[in-house]
Amino acid sequence: MRTIPTVKYEAMLLFPQSALADIKGTVEHIKETFAKNGAEIIALKKWGDRPLAFPIKKQKRGLYILAYFASPTDKITPIERAFNLAEKALRVLIVRADHLSEEEMRSAEGQIDLMIEANLRAAAMPTPEPSAAPAPAAVVEEDENV
Repeated sequence: MRTIPTVKYEAMLLFPQSALADIKGTVEHIKETFAKNGAEIIALKKWGDRPLAFPIKKQKRGLYILAYFASPTDKITPIERAFNLAEKALRVLIVRADHLSEEEMRSAEGQIDLMIEANLRAAAMPTPEPSAAPAPAAVVEEDENV
């Protein structure tokens, strides 16, 4: 039986700017997609919220997430496919990261910063106030002589 080698990869994931509102959900989506396809995340970091050079799916700004992960070589196509089919990601670019050591990848770790930002955004979101019942409309009595 042939063994499939595990290789380290670098992925740049582009999400719509609306993903910032639910950054925790976005991170969970990324983790689930990698886990379902047998990949191990080495580092995950928010690269930035930036304007796009041209609109993609009517979006003018995007949230970039940088991920370093180790995966069997036969799972890269299913990982790209999963991100593209979920329609949460605007673009996905995965390349081999042979040029980086694992220590360099781990130094880019930013999951704690992502969770802190998610908690801050959740705390800053205004809580919806219970709406008061609308005031009854004034009743106008019609003059019978009209």
